[in-house]
Amino acid sequence: MSGIESRLAEILVTRGIVDPEQINPDLSLLLPPAGMPGIELAADILANAVREHARILIVGDFDADGATATALCVRALRAMGAKRVEYTLPDRQRHGYGLSPALLKDWIAEADAPPDVILTVDNGIAAFAGVAAALTLNATVIITDHHLPGDTLPPAHAIVNPNLNGSDFASKAIAGVGVAFYVMAALRERLSALDWFTGGIARPNLARWLDLVAVGTVADVVSLDDNNRRLVAQGLARIQAQQCVPGISALFAVAGKDPRYASSTDLGFVVGPRLNAAGRLEDMRIGVDCLLADDPITARQYAMTLNEI
Repeated sequence: MSGIESRLAEILVTRGIVDPEQINPDLSLLLPPAGMPGIELAADILANAVREHARILIVGDFDADGATATALCVRALRAMGAKRVEYTLPDRQRHGYGLSPALLKDWIAEADAPPDVILTVDNGIAAFAGVAAALTLNATVIITDHHLPGDTLPPAHAIVNPNLNGSDFASKAIAGVGVAFYVMAALRERLSALDWFTGGIARPNLARWLDLVAVGTVADVVSLDDNNRRLVAQGLARIQAQQCVPGISALFAVAGKDPRYASSTDLGFVVGPRLNAAGRLEDMRIGVDCLLADDPITARQYAMTLNEI
């Protein structure tokens, strides 16, 4: 590869990198959202939900990928003008994995009304019982997931998954938070086409949350293909520039690390394990609340709790 020292070029080639453009982190080189199966339908449903002020319930997973995907969607939907966005996560012991009848039953017991739209992140591709329970509530169900599907799919209104049969999306290894990022990007474009951002709501720059994408991608140990590498590189750059969400800065601080020198190793062995600890030993809502906190003091308190766990 021209322009790269021979020894480094040899290492890169053994890792499947044969063109310098493969390690170019420019966001303009990201795969376009339109290539992901189901994404246009999901964007249409969410755009209607945002415009009609529908109650949107995000159902996440109890690991770092699910926590970052949940926080990303909550932040992005609210920034795009959604007025009624809530989230829930399963308890490992009570609910099992992902969207389930038990999870919905417990959430509805605490809520004052059922959700209008249910959006799963990092789960749902095998949630047959959970989707069936959601449909009895007359909820519209959107599944966003990256796990391999079975021979049959749940009867959701939209399913976004790069690993669906017939998918041409090149990054089959994208994490759940990466799929969520793409869905939010498609939603923003749909709302833009509907002139939604001309009524006093600013069109958000989704790159501001690539720090969340980077953490979830590395913590989920997915393959760093060209697309994932760009997502992680851009997220790391934001963390190093101290432009990340306060929760990530706080997690670095309680671990005695300086985010200005953050590396992918820090995401995998410093930030990720502290988020995962909540889902495995306590309640992953602590992790999501840490990532959603806008006040540095509040974020630090959540981070300290995660560090103790």
